[in-house]
Amino acid sequence: MLRIRAFNAPDDMEAGEQFVRGHRKVLEDLGVKVTSSKSDWIDDPYVYVVVVEDTESKEVVGGTRLHVSHENGILPMEEAVGRVDPRIFNEIKKLRDDGTGEIAGIWNSRSVMGMGLGSIFVMRSIIALGEQIGLKTMLSFASKATRDRGYAKGFEPFVNIGNNGEFNYPKLDLIATAVICYDLKELPLAIEIERTEIFKLREKLNFKTIEQWPRGLFELEYQLKIESPQIVRR
Repeated sequence: MLRIRAFNAPDDMEAGEQFVRGHRKVLEDLGVKVTSSKSDWIDDPYVYVVVVEDTESKEVVGGTRLHVSHENGILPMEEAVGRVDPRIFNEIKKLRDDGTGEIAGIWNSRSVMGMGLGSIFVMRSIIALGEQIGLKTMLSFASKATRDRGYAKGFEPFVNIGNNGEFNYPKLDLIATAVICYDLKELPLAIEIERTEIFKLREKLNFKTIEQWPRGLFELEYQLKIESPQIVRR
């Protein structure tokens, strides 16, 4: 069985280390090395993590992170493109007081490829997590392959930066789009099925269910409740 579990990074640094190793291997297989693959977030209280775990092998086979913006640090997106477009710093600052954060490092191993774990189930989970810890907005970089999945969940291009949100990232021959959800609570731009599923995750947080992918059904456990979450954003 697979489990999607959320935690504040310092609360489970062992799982964080597994996340880093797995993500790095995926990037190396693609010939890509990016800033967000660094491991300096493992003990950062401003970072929340969602991992996909194989409950039998105890292996982390995928996941993502949520970096909460605060005045003493910068988001991975700011670090990645701040030199080419310094407008990003002021744009993030304007969002910070109401709570904002960035989804970073979505990945899954080859063992679970094709199940939609990252683009569907993990992304729904991280959006539900953002609202749980009190964020109003959420940002991310989306590749061409994942951009439409983000739009379906309530994101839109962050046109205030780049070329209407577009950057050559993580390599010069690749284009990524900075995207933003301006209303995590209501998700007004999300399509109906995505809004319904995300709202269900928020309501239940910890539960088991049966999901479907092209090869059939699989059991999925969610453990998304953060005990005494620290709503840290300034």
